[in-house]
Order: sequence, then structure tokens, then C-alpha cells
Amino acid sequence: MDDSMSIIRSVRVLLIRIIYLVFLGLLSIKAVAQETITSSNIAERISPKHHIFFVEYSHSPTSYIFLGKTPFSSSERTNVGYISPFTVRISGAYLYYSARLHPIIEYTYSKRDAGGSLDTIRGWSLDPLGLSSFVQLNKTTHLRNTVYGGFTIMPYTFPTDKGRRLNFNFELQSTIEHALAKQYVLSFGGAFHHISNAQTGEQNPGIDSIYLLLRLSYLIN
Repeated sequence: MDDSMSIIRSVRVLLIRIIYLVFLGLLSIKAVAQETITSSNIAERISPKHHIFFVEYSHSPTSYIFLGKTPFSSSERTNVGYISPFTVRISGAYLYYSARLHPIIEYTYSKRDAGGSLDTIRGWSLDPLGLSSFVQLNKTTHLRNTVYGGFTIMPYTFPTDKGRRLNFNFELQSTIEHALAKQYVLSFGGAFHHISNAQTGEQNPGIDSIYLLLRLSYLIN
């Protein structure tokens, strides 16, 4: 019991830090956007710079009861994704479009139908709706904050027998990105991820996960 409480406390601290970094990044971008902007630096901000393609690995050691109801869940994912160089302006902040496909290597979760015993499943997710902002820290390093939304397909109902194969997910992600060379960027960070069937199944015991992630990006002019 003490170990479980310690894990929960650690996850809570990590979640608070991730949410803080996300809001810090968005507020910083908004603050910059409120400055007096000339026509020249408007063009500089919205002009395309790089198309970014990336591969990513992320791991969640345990789930956190926040919006979901399923405890003691862990998962691993691999991601391939894209970040557009073009921006949209929302509430004064300039945001980049992003999308990703992430096959689920392994999802181990507590199955309520089987008395809480652990079950393992594999599937895949598509997040076609992503918005990303970044804060420049120095010439080679910046903080990127991203919000993703999409759906997940599993081979059978998940995470209970009265759940659904089709589930929906959203994620708040914050990463530190560092340029390795002219076209390569290495990133590490964390994310809060929620998956559930959005009340479309007889039961909706969603799962909240805290992911640690590592990403390698390739930039194209």
C-alpha cells in the first residue's frame, strides 16, 4: 500500500509539472503576440521554415485516476508524426498544425471484469488534430507544447467487456528540443494522455497515463 501511495504521489507531481509547462509555453507565446508587430516581423512569424517529420518512443509506468477510472495500467508506444511549418492564430498565439500515428506496442491494464487481474492488448492510434507552440530558450534549444486529439482502435473491447473497440484520446505534451545538427533535433519530455469511449459504450472506464518520451526529428526546408 505504501509503495502504491508513493507512486500515486510521484505521478501527481509529474502531472502538475507537465500541465504547468504547457500553460507556461502557451502564455509565453500569447505574451509575445501582444507586442507591437510590424508588417515585416508578421511575415517572419508566419512564413514557412521547416517541415518536421519525427519518430518517437514513449512509456507510461502506471495510470493515474484523474478523468479515467482504470488503475494500475502501463503502456508503451512508438510514434511517427509531422509538424507543419505553417501557423494558425488563436487568441493571439501562433500555433503549428501537427499529426501523428502511434502503434501501441503494449497496453497492460487492470480488467474490472476479471476481478482486477492484468490483461495486455495491442492496437493503434491516429491523432489527426494537433496544435503545437514553442518558446525559444537559446539558439539551439526550445520548449515545445502540443495538444493532440484523435482515436484508438483495439482488436477487442477495452478496457472492459462492456467497453468499445473504438476509443477516443487527447494528450497534453511538453518537450525540450535540442538541435543536434542542421536537420536533426533530439527531444525529451512528458505528456498526460487520456483514453476513453466518450460514453458511447455500456461502460466507460477510461485510462489516464503519464508518458515519458524521447523523439528524433528530421527537418526539411
